Amino acid sequence: MKTLLRILLPVVAVVAAATVALAAPVAPTTPYPQVPANANACLVEKLEVDKQQLLHDQAKRHYDRIKALFDRNAASASDLRAAERALHQAAIALNNARYAEAACRNRLGNDPKKECVALSLELNRLLDELALRRELERLAKAHYDAVLALAGSGAVSGEEVDRAKTAWEVAKLERQQVEQRVTDVKKQLADNPACKDYPSIRPTPTTTPVPSTTPTSTTTTPVPTTTSPSTVPTTTGTTGPTSTGPISTTAPVGTTAHPAPVVPVG
Repeated sequence: MKTLLRILLPVVAVVAAATVALAAPVAPTTPYPQVPANANACLVEKLEVDKQQLLHDQAKRHYDRIKALFDRNAASASDLRAAERALHQAAIALNNARYAEAACRNRLGNDPKKECVALSLELNRLLDELALRRELERLAKAHYDAVLALAGSGAVSGEEVDRAKTAWEVAKLERQQVEQRVTDVKKQLADNPACKDYPSIRPTPTTTPVPSTTPTSTTTTPVPTTTSPSTVPTTTGTTGPTSTGPISTTAPVGTTAHPAPVVPVG
């Protein structure tokens, strides 16, 4: 009976995950504020953008393949979470490269509000990263919940449970770090008289949320009675600052356009 339970539980987890609420991957963004183009400057940074774009495109193709298999019950929820996690990490790297290239062009430009532009670029880079960090935390929590639910049957080891819990706690701390950096940069902008009226935060996008695509949890999996539900945190608390500015977490992959004023060239 125990052997049969060990075989059936992972299968049931895959089927049950298909009925769980899903969340769309967060798309990479376009740096805000927009900095005038300069074809002869920041060439190394431009090459880095090209490299990270290739890696992101590869991660997106892999995610799409796993999602198609998952929809046919040919891939597990764990496989899909891993693919989405890799896609979000690639999006963070691509965003960072784009913002670094824009910051380089700003440093070489002659905008009289160059310092405000630099702070605004960093603020929006962090806000864009925060949306992705929240998704990474959600995925880590869902994976921990799924692993913990299987622990009582012996389908996973205690070491695997410990790794999943640590990964979730690390993801939570990384999200909190970004929230604190957002608070710090906002204070720098507020303390700089030259930036008092500068539009430092990206306008809220007007795009319509897309249907969700990725399982957030597999906690509907039948759980053996030996597993204590009280050991699983039921919510992911947000302990960081709450005033992080407008963030879009529902944009479909590939959506990169946002209304953004062009920084004037002096």
